[in-house]
Amino acid sequence: MAKVKVSQEIAKLLDRQSKDDWSKQFNLIAHCKGYSGNGIQFGSIYQKEFKLLETLSPLDYARCLTVGYEIKS
Repeated sequence: MAKVKVSQEIAKLLDRQSKDDWSKQFNLIAHCKGYSGNGIQFGSIYQKEFKLLETLSPLDYARCLTVGYEIKS
């Protein structure tokens, strides 16, 4: 599975999140709470400084946390 290509701004925000397993699980569950069962965003769960992470789909966010990410060139 390939790493997700993200902007430099999103990479900085992802880098600021804790990397331990408990935090990854908590952040993934929290991220998905803003989406309906069919993947449409219906709510915001992020504070202003992390709001840009809402542009990641739940699957891409999960891949960022598990597989990793790289900055788009």
